[in-house]
Amino acid sequence: MTALKNMLKMPVAAALLAGTALAAQPAVAAGLTVARSVDADGLDIHKVSTTQSMQVTNLLFDTLLTMDRSGGIHPGLASGYTLSEDGKTYVFTIRDGLKCHDGSAFDAAAVKFNIDRALDPATVSPNASSWGPIDSVAVEGSTVTVTMKSPYGPFTAFLAGMQSGLMCPSSVAGAEFTPIGTGPFKLVSWTRNDRIELAANPDYVNFSPLIENPGKPHLDTLTIMVVPEAVARMAALRSGEVDMVEPSLEEAADLKDDDAFKVYAADLSGQQVFAAFTWKIAPLDNPNVRKAIGMAMNRDAYATIGFEGLVDVANCPVAPNLFATDEEKCASWGVSYDPEAAKALLAEAGYGPDKPLKVKLLVHKLQGWDQMHQIMQQDLAAIGVEAEIETREVAAFFDYMGTVNGKAEGEPAVWTMGMSGADPDYLYFLWKQPGFTNMGLSDTMDAELEAQRALSGDARAAKVQEIQQYLLENAYAVPLVSPGWGWLMASTAKVDGFKMGHMVTLLFNDVTVTE
Repeated sequence: MTALKNMLKMPVAAALLAGTALAAQPAVAAGLTVARSVDADGLDIHKVSTTQSMQVTNLLFDTLLTMDRSGGIHPGLASGYTLSEDGKTYVFTIRDGLKCHDGSAFDAAAVKFNIDRALDPATVSPNASSWGPIDSVAVEGSTVTVTMKSPYGPFTAFLAGMQSGLMCPSSVAGAEFTPIGTGPFKLVSWTRNDRIELAANPDYVNFSPLIENPGKPHLDTLTIMVVPEAVARMAALRSGEVDMVEPSLEEAADLKDDDAFKVYAADLSGQQVFAAFTWKIAPLDNPNVRKAIGMAMNRDAYATIGFEGLVDVANCPVAPNLFATDEEKCASWGVSYDPEAAKALLAEAGYGPDKPLKVKLLVHKLQGWDQMHQIMQQDLAAIGVEAEIETREVAAFFDYMGTVNGKAEGEPAVWTMGMSGADPDYLYFLWKQPGFTNMGLSDTMDAELEAQRALSGDARAAKVQEIQQYLLENAYAVPLVSPGWGWLMASTAKVDGFKMGHMVTLLFNDVTVTE
């Protein structure tokens, strides 16, 4: 998608806030206080996996590459890179003069230190596999050469994501760990389950295209508090005790029409909500039956009613604003809301008023999703599909779906889930056999998914789109909305310049606060 199309398709909340960073900046307050529901579980980027942790590490550690709104890759700590013709060898040129929070230099050797440590089995990094099939890492002067055992197209997107933040080697001293990076903020103190105190990095130089401020953050200090109770967080926001909070969906809906507050939706989160099928079980093994069910789903209602207008309708199996995602093409390949056409397809399959199709609607409980599922049940009833909702807690739900999706006989089911990432390679995770919760399709699809990993640039984009076209035309999945999780933020109207980046990063570099 072009940048213009991305702006035109921004979620409601993001659209309301578009342009604030271009306005004349007011006087700056010394600090900002943010209240979140949970604390980070750690600040060692090679050992954490939760979004709440990486939202903090992303403020401390920069990345080798960066990503724009459309998923395009840009320089970061590396001023550039080259890729060999066989797609296996990357040579990164590391910028001169990079300085760590403690004054030490960040150089090519520091990059190798991070990769080696992330891949070391002793580190037990939950993100080790995301680095790809790395065979060797070599340093010569200001360059780092990374050689892969096989081509790995998602590598550059990973290097632009918060999972690949690079720490300074001085962070590690024997068994002791102190998070030291080159990022816009440095750690002052961390009182677990209470607050993280950060101070602006006076030497910071920005390379991210999502940020306008070229240097030190406007804020001098940033405090991230833990306030588990939603009611207490909102009371603190309304009283002015804190400047920004994580609101619930219902609270965000109340605040977005109040001029005293601003609501921010994670439109670059890479998050996608979709409906899927137990496609091995008749009659859902028939693509036309799957299409009929997809045609019954009023995605506009899910977005505007279920998610309070804080999300957009999605058309692709991959979330908007990621590499090779084209919402217009996906809309032409997939089904659209058409109950009458859905009834006709079901009639061809032998279902109608005298013989309704009975399915389970298997779901897990999340805010926004609950109301979406109620509307979905009514949508299916309108075309003659009797859907019985079964709700499970998240962990139990995915265990259960792994069993259900592995069966070729039994009661057919429609189910919903979400996926997120910084690159469309999560299609590989979902659909390559056996696939996530046994969703894997076929040997042919496996080959296509492997092929997109071995390509780069336009060739990879074309292959990714072929895969999405196949999934949509055969209705293996029906994209619903994006984002779709509870990743929302709200602030007082005095806060300007806050953004949420890819994978729900919190970007405070441009933030100013008026009195």
